[in-house]
Amino acid sequence: MSQNREPKPFFRKAKNAWYLQLGKRQVSLGRDKKEAWKRYHQIMAESQPIRETATIETLFERFLDWVQENRKPTTYEKVRRHLSRFASFRGKQTKVAAVSGADLSEWVESEETWNSTTRNEAITSVVRCWNWAVGKRFLVANTVASVPEKPRRKRRETTLSPDEWKEMLAHVKDEPFKDYLTLLWETGCRPLEARRVEARHLDLEAGLIVFPPSEAKGERHERVIYLTPTSLEICRCWAEKYPEGPIMRNTQGRPWTKDSINCRFTRLKQKLGKRVFAYALRHSYATQGLIDGVDSVNLSQLMGHADVSTLAKNYAHLSKNQHFLKKQAEKVRKTA
Repeated sequence: MSQNREPKPFFRKAKNAWYLQLGKRQVSLGRDKKEAWKRYHQIMAESQPIRETATIETLFERFLDWVQENRKPTTYEKVRRHLSRFASFRGKQTKVAAVSGADLSEWVESEETWNSTTRNEAITSVVRCWNWAVGKRFLVANTVASVPEKPRRKRRETTLSPDEWKEMLAHVKDEPFKDYLTLLWETGCRPLEARRVEARHLDLEAGLIVFPPSEAKGERHERVIYLTPTSLEICRCWAEKYPEGPIMRNTQGRPWTKDSINCRFTRLKQKLGKRVFAYALRHSYATQGLIDGVDSVNLSQLMGHADVSTLAKNYAHLSKNQHFLKKQAEKVRKTA
């Protein structure tokens, strides 16, 4: 970053409070960190508003400060990575008003190793930065709102039938990975949820995994995962072994990571001759539930969807299943 970095809040132990250095003046922001950063953004907006003549470096710094304080660390890292790459492509000292949606299209096309999903997410990170600035009234207009030829995010609709699931599991020799996969298959939970579950999240008596809102996706509602007898026993055994930290671990006793899981699925793909990934088990849970006649509202709750329409958006491939639709048509006029 440039030498003209914006001043940032700092903590003074002697005063047990947060302060901001503005020129020769120190402004007290209070003792609560979250409130201090909120006050900081208000002061900066009033005293040093971002204008269209400002550089994208200034805009990105301000937005990343906000993301770091209001979003999860994983979200911050992803956004920071995207903004950093765009700043390197377009130039950190480029004026905000000089950036357009066409620049985003040109940028992601230059990233030859990215697939359409990654390109879509990268564009979204930059657009959200401009939207945030407009919402905060730092900018008058979003100059990157219209992105020509924005790559569409591919929906991975791979699912496994019960027989394919058994075949895949037969290729897994170690119990730790087999248990991780079985937890996904039995509950339909998100791969990240299975990696993060700890003993403190378990209510074994009720057969539940419960993530508080602060640890759930969206951070708005409690996430409850309903355990089957098989998945309950898996959680019980691993929680006894690892009462602290993530319970699902590999053969070395280390918590599973996204990269280690992807590596294992790459090997499974070679053995099966079929494209498989962790989310395919969640897709399979939803697909089989719909085929078996589980009510879409209940199925959405089981899967932790905030909106029932998510099922329709993500599992539209069922519309191509003529056998399934024929059965549904027969149900419509089924007589008592």
